[in-house]
Amino acid sequence: MLTLGSGCVSVAVLLFAAAAAQSPTPAPAPCKSFTTCDTCLSNVTCLWCSTNASCTEYPVSHLLPPASICELSQARWGVCWVNFEAMIIAMAVVGGVLLLAITVCCCCCCCRCNRSSRLDRDEEEYARRREEIKQRSDDRKSERRARHDEIRKKYGLIPDSDHPYSRFENE
Repeated sequence: MLTLGSGCVSVAVLLFAAAAAQSPTPAPAPCKSFTTCDTCLSNVTCLWCSTNASCTEYPVSHLLPPASICELSQARWGVCWVNFEAMIIAMAVVGGVLLLAITVCCCCCCCRCNRSSRLDRDEEEYARRREEIKQRSDDRKSERRARHDEIRKKYGLIPDSDHPYSRFENE
């Protein structure tokens, strides 16, 4: 049993299918029919050759159009004011600059990481050296104190010492 909602969907699908069957998409015009560079290059599959003012289909089997079709300096693709040769050179320069920029950025990031880790290591080494110096200073200080206490003890300058020459202050 069909409901009102599914019936509407079915009718819409049938109408869409009928409209699609009645209006087929027009096939792209063949490149040979174009007579100017602007009209030729409005279709991305076409290539304009300025040598003989002809529009041909771009040979997709080749990356670059062969010289038998048109010289690179006379071929136009995409826009009329730039020949294919200049476009290739410009794209190569832009690509090279981008690769160089990415390489420089990567190197800078690596150097920054190495520099920060090196600074951390230097800081840790500085703290370790400072701790060693402090430890040696404390050791020397305790040795001096022990020597001074021995001298005081020897000459009876420390009260409550068992030395025979201690002062008789309590008596």
